[in-house]
Amino acid sequence: MVYDSRKEQAMRIDDGENVPKGHRSKHAAAVSGPRPHPQVSYDQTAIAPSSFFGKLQSIYGNSVLKTQLEQLKKQGSYDAFDLKWHEVYNVRRFHGARTLRESVPPSLFWESDVGKWIEAVSYFMSSGSIVDPQLAKTFERAVGELVEKIEKAQAEDGYLDIYFQVVDKEGKFRNLRDAHEMYNCGHLLEGALAHYHWTGSKRFLNCMIRYVDLLIRTFGPEPSQLHGYPGHPELELAVSRLYHVTGDPKHLAFATYLLEARGSKPADMDGESYFVWEAKHRRGGDTGVPQTMDKLTDLTYSQAHDTLHNQTEILGHSVRAFYLTTGAADVGGEFLKDAKRLLHDATTRKMYVTGGFGTEPRWEGFSRIPYRMPQSTAEGGCYQETCASIACMMTCERILSHEIDGATRDVMELCLLNAVLGGGSLDGTKFAYENKLATCGNETAERSDWFEVCCCPPNLSRTIGMLGGYTWSAIVDEASKTINLNVWLFVSATRRIPLGNGQEASVTMKTDMPWYGRTSWQFDAPEGWTWAVRIPRPSYAENVKTSATVEQEDGFSSFAFRADGQFEQIFDLPVRLLSSHPRSGQDLITVSRGPITYTAESIDNAGLDNSYHHFEGLGISDKEVFEESLVNILGVNVITLTTKGSAYVLSDFDRASLYEPVSDRLWSSLGQSITFVPWFARANRGGAGRVRTSFPRVPSSQLP
Repeated sequence: MVYDSRKEQAMRIDDGENVPKGHRSKHAAAVSGPRPHPQVSYDQTAIAPSSFFGKLQSIYGNSVLKTQLEQLKKQGSYDAFDLKWHEVYNVRRFHGARTLRESVPPSLFWESDVGKWIEAVSYFMSSGSIVDPQLAKTFERAVGELVEKIEKAQAEDGYLDIYFQVVDKEGKFRNLRDAHEMYNCGHLLEGALAHYHWTGSKRFLNCMIRYVDLLIRTFGPEPSQLHGYPGHPELELAVSRLYHVTGDPKHLAFATYLLEARGSKPADMDGESYFVWEAKHRRGGDTGVPQTMDKLTDLTYSQAHDTLHNQTEILGHSVRAFYLTTGAADVGGEFLKDAKRLLHDATTRKMYVTGGFGTEPRWEGFSRIPYRMPQSTAEGGCYQETCASIACMMTCERILSHEIDGATRDVMELCLLNAVLGGGSLDGTKFAYENKLATCGNETAERSDWFEVCCCPPNLSRTIGMLGGYTWSAIVDEASKTINLNVWLFVSATRRIPLGNGQEASVTMKTDMPWYGRTSWQFDAPEGWTWAVRIPRPSYAENVKTSATVEQEDGFSSFAFRADGQFEQIFDLPVRLLSSHPRSGQDLITVSRGPITYTAESIDNAGLDNSYHHFEGLGISDKEVFEESLVNILGVNVITLTTKGSAYVLSDFDRASLYEPVSDRLWSSLGQSITFVPWFARANRGGAGRVRTSFPRVPSSQLP
């Protein structure tokens, strides 16, 4: 199915209804405008099969999705919509949705896992990425069966949440903070939207619209409604996307309500936040708190510590925070300002060098202390959940849909090529939930087959599946016959752009990125049409050369020409030694080349790692230079970097005394080089599995 805004308008489900009085907002019209989502524009793009991303997309479409389907069946979530008892329901059971101090039940998120898998399959099937016809039939059959199960499982009033339909029937809507009902609804809704785009069938989508209608009746600012919102944001961005398809103003109004209500303290809730109020009103009162909170009023984990407009820094659970900013950026208006402000705080004070987020394992999120960036458990943290970087990409893309900003684009690319891709093995068989920059003790960087809470694997699949939508955006101005093309990522691909009246334009991008800085574009359009193009001019690029005169604009090169044409951009990708921020208290160096962050892995440095486990006590010169090598890791070509000089060891690293004169701090050459691999490619070749990403800086003035 080819996307264009006119066709989307024609596919809307109904003519809409009047917006409920309580959901009206001054921001309600902010979302309007031709800003197609990557979830609908992806299938206009065909990624070159032999390219870097083409190979990854093939692995996920033809291998990973099948593995994940098998895991969903093994886990129990596939058949859970039959509403029958499952043995895992006995683990950490909710009763009346009362607070559990330990982790919530493992089956609480099963709908979200299924929703993301259906979403991912829809992207791959719609774009024609599944090359095996038998596999395609398997996926079609599985999705069809799941949709049928979901239809049958849905309650008469529209409610749909397995756990509270089978296990804890008294807990429905009694614990929005912990129970994930709205979160699950959001992911099922995203799956339904993708399924509708792929098949044209409304079956699944109509189910989810009935559920959303129930939520709209139940939650809002009116005295007759509960004033709640999701403990885990996700529904906001999903309902905003739903509005883009239905055109029903009540969907936009509800998304806006969810954003506005979060963190507020209405007078009719005794001036308390909803999550505090609902806990006190659970049967018998419930003032207990989960392990992620210190006290009942500590709501940073749930992104309800303040209203979105009043939040000055990003706090709490990283994934929740970025799902919230994604919804805010999509709705736009004042919420766009909120999203930009929080993203800026995250990326300038709380982002790892890999585009990862989350230093605090306890709440899987941001430190309350800016610039605190420990690499490992031994240093006091480092979580870096794969989903957090995916969610950051989502926020970046929605901000870019409103305005051009090179720094935001660079962050999106950094996340994708490091923290996101690093969440899966290169053969697609194993996945990482958390991604520490350095190992310690008995830890390794090895990934896992699956997880009890398996949010990351299907999230990774859906991101790879709609990568064509992240690559670029195109908006057609028929009045001026102008094709406005913004390129966000360097991906070898061809995009078709419908122009109306049966006409079509196309653009083909061929790139050597992320390893070499040469990219060319071929533009084709009917006579009388004009291209207005912006291409990235990354902050890491040096000696940028273009084949035609361009204007520089906020990290982009812009140019225009008529109908057909070619353009080429070339730049150098020198190795960069990145230093930690002075306020971090860490005098560390990280090796980087272009958008790729590098790490040292034990399999390439067995001698060093055997003597200095996890590379502890080792440093590299701040004047180090490197030799580049092209290496194939599980079918993917990558560039590795090896120091021309030696690694250095701190002479007093294992000293007994806590403090000694600085004059005793000496670096000694080991006479051995260190080899670095792209961080996303770590832990794919066996070995001891120990890694370190950032190393103490050895001042060249102190070299022996």
